[in-house]
Amino acid sequence: SFFNSLIFFISLFPLCLTDELILHTIHKQFHQSHGQICFKIKTIQLKYKICYARILDYRTKFLDAAKRYAQLSLETQVLPEARSKLIRNAVICAIIAPAGVQRRRLLATLHKDERSSCLPFYQMLSNTQSGHLITKEQIELFDKELSQHQRAKTPNGMTILDAAFMEHNVLALSNIYKSIKLSTFSEHLGVTKQQAEKVVGKMINEGTVKGTIDQVEELVHFERSVTPWDEHVNIICNKVNTVMDLLLNHEPEFTKTKQKQYGC
Repeated sequence: SFFNSLIFFISLFPLCLTDELILHTIHKQFHQSHGQICFKIKTIQLKYKICYARILDYRTKFLDAAKRYAQLSLETQVLPEARSKLIRNAVICAIIAPAGVQRRRLLATLHKDERSSCLPFYQMLSNTQSGHLITKEQIELFDKELSQHQRAKTPNGMTILDAAFMEHNVLALSNIYKSIKLSTFSEHLGVTKQQAEKVVGKMINEGTVKGTIDQVEELVHFERSVTPWDEHVNIICNKVNTVMDLLLNHEPEFTKTKQKQYGC
């Protein structure tokens, strides 16, 4: 068999290295064909990586698949048409991947990529990356771009696409509301109150979104965590206020004139 032959030749190779004449021949042949060998090895590696990304995609490991598709789309040895297909696959997989920090970062990277703007579903990528609410009509249009395995149903009976955008819209709503009635929440999501409660409860337990569910009052309370960016903005604003106070103390007339001039 092929495997037994492979084992035989691997075992034979160390014996070849004990002969000076064979070593000299190998050394000479290696220098003559080193570039060609490296090119072939690189080509084989790329083919393997593309196949592995497709396997991850097929196994619904969409975030991992999207990362690999995106990396491979930058390889110069891959043909331009194939790179265009890889960036398309990367965007699709990133959009339908489960919500989270890594997905958000990947979406931001793909959104900045100039090649993404040529895709027919670029607007969907923009809305998803910006954290806007996605409508049922937009989801139905995007569904046409998916492969058959990407339309599979999850254990809760929803399609992969519906589940992905359900989580996305929960995150979008958490940035809009501090508290929201379950009835209103379910209307935004386009599902029943029980389904909405189940989805948001799962996301709270997983730490994807911060909040609590008041089952008596049928309310969802969201907690907004302060991001490092927000902290930086607050620090800068405080420093600006400090400078303004110093100017008012030392140069009150000048400062008041400038404040009136710029409407501060």
